[in-house]
Amino acid sequence: MKIDVAKRVLEANGFSDFNEMQKLCIEKKFEKNLVVSAPTASGKTIIAELFMLEQAFNNRKKVIYTCPLRALASEHYSDFKKKYSELKFALSTGDLDSSSSYLKKFDVIFTTYEKLASLIRHDAEWLKEIGCLIVDEIHEIDSDRGPVLEITITQLRQLIPQLKVLALSATIPNAKEISNWLDAELVESSFRPVKLKEGVGYNEIVEFNDDSVEEGDFEKIVDDALVQGKQILIFMNARKRTETTAKKLSESVSKKLCEKEKPKLEKISLEAISFLEQPTEQCISLGEAIKNGIAFHHAGLIQKQRSLVEENFRNGLIKIIVATTTLAAGINSPADIVLIPSLYRFEKYGMELISVREFKQMSGRSGRPKFSKEGKSIVFANSETQKDLYMEDYINGLPEPVNSQLGIIPILRTHILGLVAIRYVYDLKSAGSFFSKTFYAKQFGEMSALLEKIMGIINDLEEFGFVKKSGSMNPMLARYEPTQLGKRVSDLFLDPESAYSLIRALRVKKTFTPFSYLFAWANCMEFSPWLNTPKKIEPIISEEINSRFFEVPFSQEKLLFEPESTNKFFSAMMLEQWIEEKREQELFEKYGVLPGTLFGKTRIIEWLAYSTIELSKVLGLEHHLIPAKKLSDRAKYGVKEELLSLVQLKGIGRVRARRLFNAGITKPSEIKKNLSKVEAIFGKAVSLQLARQLSA
Repeated sequence: MKIDVAKRVLEANGFSDFNEMQKLCIEKKFEKNLVVSAPTASGKTIIAELFMLEQAFNNRKKVIYTCPLRALASEHYSDFKKKYSELKFALSTGDLDSSSSYLKKFDVIFTTYEKLASLIRHDAEWLKEIGCLIVDEIHEIDSDRGPVLEITITQLRQLIPQLKVLALSATIPNAKEISNWLDAELVESSFRPVKLKEGVGYNEIVEFNDDSVEEGDFEKIVDDALVQGKQILIFMNARKRTETTAKKLSESVSKKLCEKEKPKLEKISLEAISFLEQPTEQCISLGEAIKNGIAFHHAGLIQKQRSLVEENFRNGLIKIIVATTTLAAGINSPADIVLIPSLYRFEKYGMELISVREFKQMSGRSGRPKFSKEGKSIVFANSETQKDLYMEDYINGLPEPVNSQLGIIPILRTHILGLVAIRYVYDLKSAGSFFSKTFYAKQFGEMSALLEKIMGIINDLEEFGFVKKSGSMNPMLARYEPTQLGKRVSDLFLDPESAYSLIRALRVKKTFTPFSYLFAWANCMEFSPWLNTPKKIEPIISEEINSRFFEVPFSQEKLLFEPESTNKFFSAMMLEQWIEEKREQELFEKYGVLPGTLFGKTRIIEWLAYSTIELSKVLGLEHHLIPAKKLSDRAKYGVKEELLSLVQLKGIGRVRARRLFNAGITKPSEIKKNLSKVEAIFGKAVSLQLARQLSA
């Protein structure tokens, strides 16, 4: 029996009716593919709910919801699960080396683009049961992650000819191109439930796009907003500036807090500081800011800190978040006002203007449905000329068109190997057939240049030993298939050049030290961007390279003359210091690496260590298996080898493990024998928790 999907969605969200953009989508009846291009905060997620329920309830089809960020996938998973308990939901964003067969029993699966691509590479049998693919943020096709999304969509449409696709996008000028590619109906709308005013501030005057004018500089605008009980998002162009700005505004925000909010913020502040066993200066700065009702937010914070800030901004306790632009593309954190002090950002060759699309993403965070009568976004100029530029190109301008990035060889290389590995591409004709179905082909038409690049890449893969050729010696007539090694590299989702470099390192007849592995892993493209070596210590690092060359599993020429080699060595040194138990604060002072960045890098190292183990099995280099596994665990916890058994215990991190070891308790079995000693070190609560854990 079919259900009234529209009625069910209204009930689940507590709405009396749909907005005008949503009604336009409902008129399409979800019988065909659909592309929705509408502003941030216009209610596109509701369209996803309608589309999902129509497929899952009424058509009895499995639904995949894919998006660019783990946090975004997790947020939607939690939200949908609460609203629609009749369906079985799963969140799958990790483990790229698995077909995740358990997902077969779920109705709706939330993934990232990369996880979905890996499921296809692993030939997950349940994929053919998918009836609907929902792609959030499809404009990401124009990013460095675009090729994985574009190829994944193309593969799924080829695998499941009847697949229904819903593509959701921010406002883009060429949405028609994407809808043509997907054979989809198109809904374009400028509707926002909360009206958005965008303006430029210069000389203490703000001019808005509705011709209204307000007086006030940056500080006055912030102060007036706080007096009115409004929440503010401030987007800065550098991590350090988020912290200094938050500190600068702390006193002003603190004065606007009501008394009942202060103890709650004090509690949140202590929580933010306590996520690391040894709080860094950054943790303490964040805690101090939160205590005053303001917070900074960037990738240098650990995920738990970022989530804490986002949650307490949404519930109104934190009044201001000062963030880098990453928050603009992240999870749902709307504000009453968005302030952008500069549209410039430091890039490889100096300060450059950000894209209009990125500006619109930031600006679109303004206006809280149900709370704000209107949203307000202000960017600040430092000259009359800059003010005119901002008003014409950014406030009144259109975002850039979305373009396929498939033609970029380093990005394409990984995906070509994946296509050969699962037999979507096996000769020139099949390559032409597959890529003729991509957005690239729809956009540019001419395929000869792309096919020439593809054949060049396949030749490189053959040279790497990942692909083998049969039949004609003419590359244009030959057939291609993956080698066992190439299939494993593809399954591991490694960049082929990284994998080839890693394999060469593993084959070197040298005695490997822990640093040998760390440098081989830091050398991989997956580890980039590498830490920047400070100019003042470059001579010291050069001396270190020369003295430790015997540990590096590469040629001296590669180490001395390859771009980024010094930064790779510097990065490997940082990792070595981490596994030798240097404190996070010491690592920041010496290497400039913040906790969030550090833990992101250690997760990459864990994956590269796992890949090393798997490749070593194929290569018959079993002597690498145990050292790589131990180093993986050491990188995960940041400890010397002697602490590995202790840090496996819940509640025992690197600091507590070292205290136990120094007290003569060197392994878990000795904890049970020395509970009174443990209690003297950590207190009764920790002692009891460990006793329960070890008796389970």
